[in-house]
Amino acid sequence: MAFGKTHFCNNIVSCFDVAHVTASELIGRHVKHQIDKTVSDIERNQLILAEELARYQTSCRTILLDGHFCLLDAASNVQDVPMETFKAISPCAIILLIDNPEKISERLSDRDSRMHSIELISELQSREILRANLTSQSLQIPISIIEMTEVVEESIKKVALYL
Repeated sequence: MAFGKTHFCNNIVSCFDVAHVTASELIGRHVKHQIDKTVSDIERNQLILAEELARYQTSCRTILLDGHFCLLDAASNVQDVPMETFKAISPCAIILLIDNPEKISERLSDRDSRMHSIELISELQSREILRANLTSQSLQIPISIIEMTEVVEESIKKVALYL
């Protein structure tokens, strides 16, 4: 059964002492996002993300930060999140969820009530995989790439290795 990021994160939270927060929520404390989820000032937003994550208060021992390695700018071009962002937030592991671009497009269309280019989603996902691997190597942290078609329980077992 396929699942989305939010469903996946909710399953992790229900199984472990983990707080789930999205990068958009943290950045949104300072910046109003456009409805289409494109980002006009990626570098500034990532500085805000690092600052807000440092301020984030939780009683849980681990924070599951739901975010991206690449974003779409205002012209719908794929832009890499700067490596400095990941150095600043200092993650202990990377869990990258991937799926068939057509399925991602369907979920995004349901969420945003607009069609998304499968080609653009495919390009974005390919770049995310490259950037996640580069970040893992650069920060010397483990990475697990999980196909969203996997059984949820099996995926949770993979994540448990890092918690």
